[in-house]
Amino acid sequence: MHPRENGFVLVIGLALLTIATGMVVAGMSLGRYQERQAGHYLRTNNAQLGADEAFLHLLRGDTQWARDIRQYVNDQLMANAENGTTWKPGVDDMSTTPWRDRNALSPSQYTRPMVESVEKLDEDTVRVTFSGSNWVDGNDQNVGFSSFQAEFNVGGGDEAGGAYREVLLGCEGVNTLGSGVIDSYDSRDGTYGEDGNANKSNATIKSSYKGDRFWEGDIVLSSGQPVYGDVESAGRIIVGNSGTLHGDLNADGDIVVLNGGADIQGDVSSRGSVEMVKGGNVSGNIRANGDVTIHRGGARVGGDISSRGAVTLKKGGTVEGSILASLDVTIHGGGANILGNVASRQTVRLTSSGRIQGNVESNTEIVTGKWSSRIEGNATAPKVHTTVHKRDVANQVGGTINRVSSDVAEAPEASKVEVEQQSCDAFTSTTNKGATIGDLTDALSPYASSGRLAIGGGNQTYTLTPNGLQVPSDRHHNSVHHPERYKVSRGVALDGIFPEPTNVLVLDSFLLGGSANFVVDGGDMTLYVKGGIGIGGGATFNVAEGSSLKIVTEGRFNLGSNLNVASDSPTDDDGNPILSLYSTYDDNGVNGWNAGVNISGRSAFKGTIFAPYSTVNVAAGGGLYGAVKGRRVEVRGGAGIHYDEALMESTVGTGGGGGGGDGGGENGDGDWTMKGLSYGADD
Repeated sequence: MHPRENGFVLVIGLALLTIATGMVVAGMSLGRYQERQAGHYLRTNNAQLGADEAFLHLLRGDTQWARDIRQYVNDQLMANAENGTTWKPGVDDMSTTPWRDRNALSPSQYTRPMVESVEKLDEDTVRVTFSGSNWVDGNDQNVGFSSFQAEFNVGGGDEAGGAYREVLLGCEGVNTLGSGVIDSYDSRDGTYGEDGNANKSNATIKSSYKGDRFWEGDIVLSSGQPVYGDVESAGRIIVGNSGTLHGDLNADGDIVVLNGGADIQGDVSSRGSVEMVKGGNVSGNIRANGDVTIHRGGARVGGDISSRGAVTLKKGGTVEGSILASLDVTIHGGGANILGNVASRQTVRLTSSGRIQGNVESNTEIVTGKWSSRIEGNATAPKVHTTVHKRDVANQVGGTINRVSSDVAEAPEASKVEVEQQSCDAFTSTTNKGATIGDLTDALSPYASSGRLAIGGGNQTYTLTPNGLQVPSDRHHNSVHHPERYKVSRGVALDGIFPEPTNVLVLDSFLLGGSANFVVDGGDMTLYVKGGIGIGGGATFNVAEGSSLKIVTEGRFNLGSNLNVASDSPTDDDGNPILSLYSTYDDNGVNGWNAGVNISGRSAFKGTIFAPYSTVNVAAGGGLYGAVKGRRVEVRGGAGIHYDEALMESTVGTGGGGGGGDGGGENGDGDWTMKGLSYGADD
């Protein structure tokens, strides 16, 4: 999925290195390795040993400096930096690096293993440059130096946070119709809104699949709610009468800004076209592989415009940066104002009023039109002329006219959205790692069902514990007459799916109505329902303090009443959700109230929802605190959606990764797996 440098080839023969690391190493040239052993690199052998030592320590995480570097890479570089970012450890980062006396030439000679740099290639992979410097005491002379590079998978789906990276992930698209805020907060810092714990910008809205139907993968922001975070789409992004978008827009398809009220604070990048239909504001840059078209005079672009197609300003508008286009740049129909330069590999046309305050360059021609057309800087092209009768084009150019080819370069290509074309049923957002919803139901299938459970009646409390279902002692008001039939399987380990054992009750269906109270208490519980779940009326559903609940259903889930967790936080101390819903129901892509998962309760939903085959309709009056992943996601009404950043630490579906195992925990969070080695272009 990312380019490899020359020298990365398959190898099976690194026996010594394999023994030392306890793993199969791929990528180093066998021929280069044999040359090294034959003595081709004897002049830097000690230095090479230092580089090898740095490699082994970082891979195994068995020294403090290696653990520090791995921790920084996982917590900072992978979590926060853009792809292509390079981090170079400083002196403080390497302060505990061992210096070893190798006694190669004299007792005073030693070699220092070093990590020169770490480059983030994508969300799962880094390229590390190792080096060894062979030094001699007394004269401060470096008598040998050697380096090589290695690529590592640093956890991906096996690292903390694999399951819940976005607030709204609709595999086939997202549609926001509500007026509530979409943002993030951190429950570890207190409740939402407390001491400014709100409106953080990690609430990524994302779609990850583009099918054959034209709308699949689209993200539609069609109402006035503000969004604090990025929007990333495998299809199109359509911005309607949106509130302020505090982040970047990145789409593999077109990006269309429909209304002038749209306010995009970040950059806009499309592998299709970008169109601003009725004005609007983009504070950052616009980059497109297709055309960029601005229709109305109220439009403003605070940065540059770069297009591999044509750029057209039809009725004015302001571009505060520069314009670079592979095809024509056309300004007509109103007083457009470009504060920077304009460059085109084809023609630049000012067919009516408009002003370019910088220089204009074209590989073919520059054409001015009406008397009010104006270029303040230089005009450089093989042909520079005006269509105005009896007017010298020099009167419309404030600088120098140079009738030569500018040799304008191709506009840069817009980056592809980092989406994974895996099936939507993966818990994690990586390509082929982690558990799936099928793994979950397969693991639960051996446990026998206790049948149908329907609870109703007036103000009675029913409590589900690891010891079974506890019912009211008043038989006349007890709607469950044989509670002993509901058997709980205790201490069920679902390895690779849930990080800790859970207590499982299996049902054919579950209905909660009337004014009954249902409470989950006594540890971690899993309610596996092979049919549908309906919670409505005046009933309440509560998860007690210190407990957690996983609801797994193969039928439709309809929540029309209260579903609460006693804690103010949607997550436990490990970042795992206290309340989580998993649905395997296939609703064939219906929307609205007919969705396979319908959340419309009056109170807040604090938890996570995972429904890869259903539309998730969120219209909860109190909003949702957590994260949602569905086939499609719709947000309606006044529901606010607030991503809990503590979910970034979740180990659900990761096999416990990120906090344990040989590659995590005390060795630096996340499994570090070798992918390839390179000693240079001749490998």
